[in-house]
Order: sequence, then structure tokens, then C-alpha cells
Amino acid sequence: MIHDLLSNSAWIEPQIDYLLWLENIRTHLSINLDNVFMSLTRFGEITIPTLIMCAIYWCFDSMAGLYLFSLNSLCVLFAQFFKMIACVYRPWILSDKVHPVNKAFLTAGGYSFPSGHSAGVSSTIGGMAYVFRKHKVVSILLILFCLLVGFSRNYLGVHTPQDVVVGLGLGLIFIFITAALVNWCEKDKNRYLYVLAVVDVLAIIMLLYICFKSYPADYVNGKLLVNPIRHIYISFIYFGWMLGLINGVFLCRRFWPFDAKQGGKLNRTVRGVLGLIIAYVLLRCIEINLWPNKIDDKLVFFIMFSTGFYLTAIYPAIFIFVENLIAKIHK
Repeated sequence: MIHDLLSNSAWIEPQIDYLLWLENIRTHLSINLDNVFMSLTRFGEITIPTLIMCAIYWCFDSMAGLYLFSLNSLCVLFAQFFKMIACVYRPWILSDKVHPVNKAFLTAGGYSFPSGHSAGVSSTIGGMAYVFRKHKVVSILLILFCLLVGFSRNYLGVHTPQDVVVGLGLGLIFIFITAALVNWCEKDKNRYLYVLAVVDVLAIIMLLYICFKSYPADYVNGKLLVNPIRHIYISFIYFGWMLGLINGVFLCRRFWPFDAKQGGKLNRTVRGVLGLIIAYVLLRCIEINLWPNKIDDKLVFFIMFSTGFYLTAIYPAIFIFVENLIAKIHK
């Protein structure tokens, strides 16, 4: 029903016309902006936002980092779940007149509604705008950047306006939900465990639903337009990743909390540089090896969960131990 409503021709045609108008601008510009918008759209993916959040979490403000990781995890989890409920096709499937930028087309996995990139950037960069809301100029610039990244998904031809608006809207909603949730948990650290139990159980139920629900099976010339098995695989990637992050930050906060501002500038620089190098290598390996669908669902979930948990819980535990050991030796 949702699939039919959001794909209704009377509703979707004006959006397709808008994408075609952007495509016409794109093809007639005297300068090629494709690479510029491809760079912008990367801020809605996993690698760049994660590196930004890790730097904040490890080196500048552990509570701000916890908030951003929690916000991003919850928002993207629900965005991916809604994708699998709605099962809305990409613009070039809805209309063969749409021709997305090839580089963006090759990396546009999953169903279309809502935009995962828009949800991702609004829950990281938008979350940073909320964290720095006392600095109005910085906050406004971050919000404008979120809108620009959302627009890039239209400009590249891989999402309709409804996808982007709802993706950005999800981030906005979870900005306030997550802030209230973290504030509530801070009053009693055990509450992190209660919330985590609810999130984990809910995520399992959502994954089971994704695995066993029915999906549209539309064929053209005997060829299946969209293979739901691939999209289920992508869901395992996202669910594993986001659950690893939120389990990590919540358990770390409950059992081995740390203050990112502790330690001298040298300690913070070393932990940041070393951690970011390791994080980048891990994330690049994931990008290269997991997205082509070479690994089964269960294993990919474990790999993503372990990587997220390492960044938010294990690495902080390691640098807490090492820095405390060094401090004792110096004494």
C-alpha cells in the first residue's frame, strides 16, 4: 500500500520533472559539477561521518560523541527499516527518462524512500548543528551544509525530492528524541542498559520482519527490476553497523566512562591520529569487500557490528588503559 501510494504517477510525475530539469541543467553547464556533488554526497555515507564522530568522541567531547553516535544509529536504523517497508523504486526505474550520474548510480544501493544519505547527514552534521547551537553562525552553516548534501542526491539523479525531504526530516526528529533520551539516561547510568535492551530487541524484530515480509516482484522483459535479496543484505550491513555503534557507546558510558578532554594535547593527538588511521583502514576494507555482496548476511552483520563496537567501546577502553598505565609509570 505504501509502495503504491508513494509511487503513484500523479504524485511522482512532478518530482520526476524536477529531476529532469536538474538533469538538463547538469548537461548544459559549462563546468562539470558532478565530482563536486559526488564529494558532498560522501558526507551522507558511513566513512566520513564516522571519522568525524570518532574524532569528537575520542579527543574533544565524549558526551557530544555519544550523542552523535546514538543519534546517527537510531536515525539510520529507522531509515533503513522504512526503506524496506515502503519498497519505493529508484527514479530511473520509476521513469526511464531519468539518467543519473554514473558514479552515483554505481553506489546507489537499496530502495529509494527515504534517502539514507539524507538521514545520515542530518543525523551527524545536523546533530553537530544542535550540539553547537549556541554558536549560531556555525550551526546555521552546518544546517545549510545538510541541505546541500540532500540536494546533491537530487542533482545526481538518485533520489526524488520526497526521499530527501523525509530523510532530512527523520534526522530532525531524532535530533530531539536522542537528546531527551541521553539526558534521561544521564540521571541514572543503568538507564543506558534499559534503553539498549529495548533498542536491541526492537532491531531484532525489525530484521526478522525485513527477512520474512513479501516484496514487490515487477518484471520487464522477463528480468526482475529489483532483487529484494540484495536489499535484505544491505539491511544486515546497516543494522550490524548501527547496533555495534550504539551498543558500544552505551556500554562504554555505563561501565568504563571517560572524558575525552583528559590527558595532555600530546595524548589526545596520538589517540586521535592512531585511532583515525585504524578506523579509516577498517572502513575502507568494508567499502571494498562488503558492498559487492560477497559475504553472507549473518557474517556481514557480525563484521559490521564488531567494527562499530570496536570504535565506540574497545578502542576507548584500550586508550584509557594505556594512558592510565603511562601515568602510573611516570609517577
